[in-house]
Amino acid sequence: MPIKKLDLQLIPLLHATDIRAKRKVLSRTLEGAWAALMKGHGMEFAGFRKYTYGDDASRIDWGASLRANETLVREFEEYKTVNTLIMLDMSDTMLFSSQKKLKAEYAAELVFNLAVSILDNGDSVGYVLFNSQVVAKTLPSVGRRVVYDFATALSNPNHYGGKKDLKKVVTTVDLLLKQKAIIILVSDFIGFDVGWEKYIRMMSEKFDLIGIMIRDPRDRVFPETGSQFLLEDPFSEERIHVDIGEYRYLFEETVKKEELYVKSVFETAKSGFLSLSTDGDQLTPIIQYFRKRAAYVK
Repeated sequence: MPIKKLDLQLIPLLHATDIRAKRKVLSRTLEGAWAALMKGHGMEFAGFRKYTYGDDASRIDWGASLRANETLVREFEEYKTVNTLIMLDMSDTMLFSSQKKLKAEYAAELVFNLAVSILDNGDSVGYVLFNSQVVAKTLPSVGRRVVYDFATALSNPNHYGGKKDLKKVVTTVDLLLKQKAIIILVSDFIGFDVGWEKYIRMMSEKFDLIGIMIRDPRDRVFPETGSQFLLEDPFSEERIHVDIGEYRYLFEETVKKEELYVKSVFETAKSGFLSLSTDGDQLTPIIQYFRKRAAYVK
């Protein structure tokens, strides 16, 4: 389901007064939330040095010591910055809207503002845009060039559409990202292949993972007016007529169960999770989420 044009004006968001104010609040919130999670407790291997009397014997690396023919201990240092990788679903299911913006456009604005806030906090940001494969990527780094590169990638219509394959994307991320990092996975979580939960667990074991689910109101409820609607599968393009009155309740109950299940997958994997709707604010729920997370860690 390729698209020709996007309703995205990302660079002007840098100067929009109301958005800038919320980004400043988010940046200050992240400083507390991520410092508690990563900077205060994360340690990174820095190298070897000769063992001296009084060193902790558990830090001796016997393999390196044998190779060097002298006793060596491992040195560690605290993380100086937090590395963040934003993974954004660009597939066909994100190209839907009953609102002013597609789910993909809403998500693009969200992750752009989030990236700017992270950079303003002095941390590094990278991104992976994906459908059935990675369509654009960059490793976490700092500086304003990241902002403009990210805006360019998000604004490219050629990056949108197609099926989705979480297995292939997670494998790519695992090879791409060698350092400790926070991964923020943004998707509607609709249309993933059977077994997608396994790859959430895989990422959670290696990284600090946060899932952000983006849904359009029509993903959750049928309209109250009208009797029949023509629905189309975004992948197979199969169409069916649905009697709204007959299936409204069943549809809504099924969606509630599905969304609770997605949330439970992240919670079981001890990962963060929040859900957003395209008819609501983007940044305020993010700020509230990280405030709660910082308070919980403290």
